[in-house]
Amino acid sequence: MPPLSPELTRTEHLEPLSAAPAGKLISIDTAVFAELVARLVEAVGAVERGNQRAVGVAAERRCTAAILSTGKPPAGCTPAAQ
Repeated sequence: MPPLSPELTRTEHLEPLSAAPAGKLISIDTAVFAELVARLVEAVGAVERGNQRAVGVAAERRCTAAILSTGKPPAGCTPAAQ
């Protein structure tokens, strides 16, 4: 089997928020703030789903390679529920 592109199995990492308070307050409309928070939540969810896909692609390749070389699925490789 050809090797997988690193892009298909690379997981992403989000840095935690770490800014120290600057002591300068600003005003922001609650609707704008709520939308910013909602978009941040969506972005974090997208990264998590992408990481799960990357791990799944690597596992699928490992299981397929083992089946093709031995004729049997290795431990931890079970058929997906349909």
